[in-house]
Amino acid sequence: MQSLDSSVEFRILGSLEVRSTGKRIIITAPKQQAVLASLLLGVNEFVSLDHLVGYVWDGRPPTAYRTTLQAYIYRLRQLLGRTAGVELHTGNAGYMLEVDPVALDLRVFRHKVDEAREFVRSRDLNRATPELRGALSIWRGSALSGVPGEILQQEARFLEGERLAAYEELVSLEISLGNHRRIIPELSKLVSAHPLRETLAAQLVLALYRSGLQAEALQSYSTTRGRLREELGIEPGVELQELQKGILGRLPAAQIPVPAWSE
Repeated sequence: MQSLDSSVEFRILGSLEVRSTGKRIIITAPKQQAVLASLLLGVNEFVSLDHLVGYVWDGRPPTAYRTTLQAYIYRLRQLLGRTAGVELHTGNAGYMLEVDPVALDLRVFRHKVDEAREFVRSRDLNRATPELRGALSIWRGSALSGVPGEILQQEARFLEGERLAAYEELVSLEISLGNHRRIIPELSKLVSAHPLRETLAAQLVLALYRSGLQAEALQSYSTTRGRLREELGIEPGVELQELQKGILGRLPAAQIPVPAWSE
């Protein structure tokens, strides 16, 4: 499972896309997209009718929703029916979209992250880093971008959490490998995009400090503290506070643990 090398590709880490032998299968109806997205989130397992109602209509279905849903499934079968390696099953438990795991970008992303974590456990950081970068390169934007539905967008936010966790692990590895100066521009953009993500903020502070930029590290901490207090009414967590104390106490940078991953 090294890449999306299947003849059919389902992509949800960005806008919803389906490609067969390189050609895009167009799905324009918003509710049709929601049905497909719902099946892909539970790919290779039956998705119950209740779950589909929740995903597609946010739990507020029309009166004839069963007939409407059957029509959506029928249309999906028409669109995907001639695609090799794809089966859309109907059962008492609901509906299941069966595809090769490498056909779905989310499965490939998760597999690569799992492989990276195995390399970390075996202390092979130099192999873990490119594996994580490969996983993150699969993303094309916000998950399920443009797909309607409050519940589906909540699922998209959960997926974004997985993406950010992978970024945090990647940054930890880069810092641990001594690439703290090189990671600063990329990390600064991440912190700017996610200013309340404390682990990323702590990683930036440490990367700056390890690069000999003590004043900039303290300013970065101050900026994060101000945002947390202003937007959430809270102080930084213990990790960030201990990091600041270490810098103020001129603790050698190498003695400060890397946030999110322990050497």
